[in-house]
Amino acid sequence: GYPKTGTSSLMHYFGSTGEMELLPLSYDKKEFSMNTVDHMDLLFERLEEKDQASGNEDRMYGIKWPGAITNRGIGIKSIALLEKYNPNGTDTKLILGLRHPVKFFESFYNFRVHGNVIENPPPTASLIGKKKWMGVSTDVARYEEGIMQLGKVPIDTIQPKKRRKRILNGLGLIDGGTPYKILIYCQEQLGTDVDKEQKKKFLDDLSSFMELKKPFTIDEDVPVVNNNHNKQHNICDSEHDEVRKVLVENGRETAKWIHANLVGTEGFVFANQDQLLSIVDSFGTDPCEDVGEELVEKSVVEESKQKLDNS
Repeated sequence: GYPKTGTSSLMHYFGSTGEMELLPLSYDKKEFSMNTVDHMDLLFERLEEKDQASGNEDRMYGIKWPGAITNRGIGIKSIALLEKYNPNGTDTKLILGLRHPVKFFESFYNFRVHGNVIENPPPTASLIGKKKWMGVSTDVARYEEGIMQLGKVPIDTIQPKKRRKRILNGLGLIDGGTPYKILIYCQEQLGTDVDKEQKKKFLDDLSSFMELKKPFTIDEDVPVVNNNHNKQHNICDSEHDEVRKVLVENGRETAKWIHANLVGTEGFVFANQDQLLSIVDSFGTDPCEDVGEELVEKSVVEESKQKLDNS
């Protein structure tokens, strides 16, 4: 999925059940990037070791892999390779996290600054478009381009044509679409300030998607991870007005695309769908303004709701 979308919190929830275990991205200093045959061999070797050690054939395993569909197709190559290694793995599932584009950019940018102890990072305005600094750019938050790589939605839903060309040439698509089911959630659904009833609906949907015997509970204490860097550069400061404007404009298009192309589409599951879509609707609103203009067209929202009623 995407970095800075609460993957550490999800790991905590998954680990609390005793039914599944998430592997780190590396083992004995070797990467589980899975985009080569050697890496895939290593992954399946490690999974076999885990199976034998646990003695539990029903135990599930996963990989925490933020950035899997943002790395110029590396994740897509890996998922395609996984299908070749595991052609009958119909139980394999993908969980994809999103976040308000402005907050995503802020967190990812600060994470790179903090993690690499960089005193003079590039100005955020220089990261508008596809030009990346350590993986950070406004285009990374155009989630439809990442989701498109999974091959479940027709490429012509992306406009204009030059964007389709960039996806095909620079990122790639899974031929025929991945057979795996995909659950989509938003980082905002994991917050400690989320209404308990809404949190329960989210966790119930997550439990159901993973077919867990023991459901998650809202009483779990979720650790706060990687937050000590979040306000090194405050995205609401005036020096970031230009990048915020672009992120919000792009977020408006992303929200419209999600409503028009994912709601009611086979193979996609939304965790606590009503809540998630309300968060997606906010992608076209600047979170730094007290009162933002609603930028998701009403007709698109109503169309998606109609699709839900008919599905």
